[in-house]
Amino acid sequence: MPQVKLIATDLDGTLLDSTGRIPERNLRALREAMARGVAATICTGRMLRSARQFAEQIGINIPLVCYNGAMLAQPDGHPAWSLTLDMGLAKELLAMCLERRVHVQSYVGDDLYVRDADAAVFRDYVKYFGVSGSVVGDDIFNPPASPTKLLAMAETEEGAIALEGDLKERFGDAIYVTRSLGTFVEMLNPEVNKANALRRLADDLGVAMNDVMAIGDGENDIEMIKSAGVGVAMENGADKIKSVADCIAPTNDENGVAWAIERYALDVGP
Repeated sequence: MPQVKLIATDLDGTLLDSTGRIPERNLRALREAMARGVAATICTGRMLRSARQFAEQIGINIPLVCYNGAMLAQPDGHPAWSLTLDMGLAKELLAMCLERRVHVQSYVGDDLYVRDADAAVFRDYVKYFGVSGSVVGDDIFNPPASPTKLLAMAETEEGAIALEGDLKERFGDAIYVTRSLGTFVEMLNPEVNKANALRRLADDLGVAMNDVMAIGDGENDIEMIKSAGVGVAMENGADKIKSVADCIAPTNDENGVAWAIERYALDVGP
């Protein structure tokens, strides 16, 4: 078994429980690993503004992987590196969402833009993620700069799967498309995924990917789970991610992250 020198954990459905909080056992395990010299970071589809609160709670002092790997940023909020969508392509994607009547959000830098603040899915988003956005009406279809990410929100998981398939068929390798939280369809630069950003961070820290433990639950975690020396999928995770993981941890409501850290980084338990 590799010696774990860097822990990378997803947030939603992984480190966070169903209430959106870090359970005390998960928090304690991360802090203990860091006290022993193991680096730790967050790898999330969330925007930096939304992820920082958890990094501060944990005490992380290395860059965070945000926007599914489109941005590496310091915990103090300063982006260190990012990749954006081609502007022309972004406008095509936004137009497709308009045509499909799918709610879409545009992220430029670390700013969030929406067409209509009264959309039910956006109100739910604000309530869950604790961030607000700028309401720009139809100007959302003409971004002020190349977006870091576009996020389409389908009404059902089946609708999200269908939209994901249509995007891949129409745009192919010109974009990276992935799903998160069931009904979220995320569109990014084709070179983006969590594994690529995590590999860049590990290189900067002088850590081999074989000494990285990555923990996640969603399809947007597949690449980093496969690339890590220890790839951990949550029991509540998607079947696709479980099929590529080295081991399955208990659910996010059963301290699955702590379970993995205790066994593979702290040498506690069987």
